[in-house]
Order: sequence, then structure tokens, then C-alpha cells
Amino acid sequence: MLLRFITLTALDAGFDSGMEKCKEILLKNGQVFLSKASKARNKIARMACAWIPSGSNILVHSKSRVVLEILREASVKNGTFHTYVCQSAPDNSGMSMMEELTNFGIKCTLILDSAVGAVMEKVDFVLLGAEAVVENGGIINKIGTSTIGLCAKMLNKPVYVAVESFKFVRFYPLNNRDIPDEYKYKYSTISTVKDLEKEHPLIDYTQPSFLTLLFTDIGIFTPSAVSDELVKLYL
Repeated sequence: MLLRFITLTALDAGFDSGMEKCKEILLKNGQVFLSKASKARNKIARMACAWIPSGSNILVHSKSRVVLEILREASVKNGTFHTYVCQSAPDNSGMSMMEELTNFGIKCTLILDSAVGAVMEKVDFVLLGAEAVVENGGIINKIGTSTIGLCAKMLNKPVYVAVESFKFVRFYPLNNRDIPDEYKYKYSTISTVKDLEKEHPLIDYTQPSFLTLLFTDIGIFTPSAVSDELVKLYL
């Protein structure tokens, strides 16, 4: 969505409008973008908290500000529930997520990433954030997300994704091999390591068949509806 504001500014201004007009429209569009982005998490939280009934057992992965806001909102409006938080190696961001949830008074259990299969049968649904939503409705997110999606699919557990609409991207991977290395590894790793096969990727791709619904600031969608929304966003 940010690229939409940059790449199509010339069309908005007209090709003969000159650089100053393009800069003016770019700044205006940037302000609109920032305004929408700042309000997105609250809109998603209000929409999604109705899907978290009291007494639920929820699995979350890594640390997501959107997921955190949803759970905070749900704990205030809907009552108590229990959250299983994946440790999320290699940076153990799940530990930070658990600390913040605990500060909100939400019951939490920190689990190893390798324990997802054992814990999945206890949960009612999975709630994930995302770094990006791609054209086919799949997501790119912290490493381990694809494994969680696969386990949930095998046990018929719903997988909900909470993500801002500005993370919708025009990219169509078919599998994890299609994700460029600059997304999977830090720049310092790419510039110093010759054999990346020996390195730990930071993100993975989760195919749309593993996902149930996407909660966004522009509505609730099935993965198959994402391509239509991308067309609207980039028109």
C-alpha cells in the first residue's frame, strides 16, 4: 500500500504536472497513509475481539502488536481465556509477548516451538500476526508460522490472522523457495556468509489453505478474497 502511494503519484498528479506537484501529492498521500496506519490496530482489535469468547484456549506465535491489542481488548470485554505463547526462536520474542500479556492480566503458558504439535490439541484456535499478506492470501511471518499452520490444518483448528491492510503486497510465492534471501536473512548475514543453507531463516511463507480468516482494518476476509482487495487498494 505504501508503494501504491509512491509509484502512482505521477498518475494522480498527471504526467505534465511537474516535480513540485508530485511532491505535494506524495506528502498528502503520506499523511493519509500514516493516519490510517496509526488507527489500524485499534480497528482490528474492536472487530476481532468478538471472535474470542470467554474460556478460550488460544495459541499465538512470536510478538505481534496487533495480536497483543486484540487480546487486551478481548480480556476487558469478554472475560478470561488462556494463551499458549510459542517461545519463537531464534530471538525468543515469545517471551516478551508473554510478559506483556501477563501485565494485562491474561493467563499465559510459554511453550517450546517444538511443542506446537502436542499443544495444538488443547487449543480452540490459533491467532497470528503477519509481516506481509501476499496475493494468493498466504502470509509471510516469523519462522515457525508455517509449521503451526500445518499442525492446525491437520487437527482442524481455525487459524486467524490479524494484519494491517498496508501489509498487503503484490507478490505471489508458491512455496518457501520463492521467498528472496534478502527477506529471509539479515543483511549482515547475507553480506558475510557464503553458504546461506547453513543459516537459520527468520521468516517463512504459510500457504492460504492453512488459514481460515484474516482480520484487517478494512474488513474480515477469507484468504481467497485477498487478491480482489489488492486490486482495489492499487487502483
